[in-house]
Amino acid sequence: MQRFIGLLAIASCATSTPAPARAPAPSRGLHADEHLDAAREHARRAEELSRWPESRRNDTGQFNDPATGLWYRSLDRAEDHLRIAEVHRSEAAQIHAAYDEACANVARDSIQVSPLQRYGRGGMPTSDGVVVFLGTEAGPADRLLAELRCHRAWMMLSEAGMDACPLDLPGIHVQAHGDDTGISIELRVNDPKLVPELQRRAARELEVTAQRKGTH
Repeated sequence: MQRFIGLLAIASCATSTPAPARAPAPSRGLHADEHLDAAREHARRAEELSRWPESRRNDTGQFNDPATGLWYRSLDRAEDHLRIAEVHRSEAAQIHAAYDEACANVARDSIQVSPLQRYGRGGMPTSDGVVVFLGTEAGPADRLLAELRCHRAWMMLSEAGMDACPLDLPGIHVQAHGDDTGISIELRVNDPKLVPELQRRAARELEVTAQRKGTH
């Protein structure tokens, strides 16, 4: 119980008094579906630009300048938008490939819910992150780490409301420790500025876990 309370204190202290608005959550980059949306938009723009010459109305409501005979054209080029669209499609494909590889041997019902939330028992903050204690059912370590990698890969497919998950932070390091008496996961981040955010997210994850188990 002491382990559990130690980490939850971080969250309860933060909510006891009005807290200043936090900066936007750090991101690991665009999700696969966002890349595909961007690719479609750039492809649409390229198709528009392919209808040369592109014109637009001037201040007199005409499409050209009667004094000079000049046409008004955008500086955009169709080939630039086609190139950018292809980059976004490639990024989306890489994300899907990473997901397929990470989740190839993970049970389907273990993908969308974080192992921290399924097995969490408590935790404590450290100088550069947090340690989360899990039940023995989370092991063995190889399977647990595989589930963690898979869950992180799954979160990159779409937004899916997972931006508060501690595993979704950029530059995170995960290490598993355990034996027959219990398992722990050490989470660390490269950027010291992200340590409070990691601890806040982990505390919230354990709070959700405790609430769910309390209803069973």
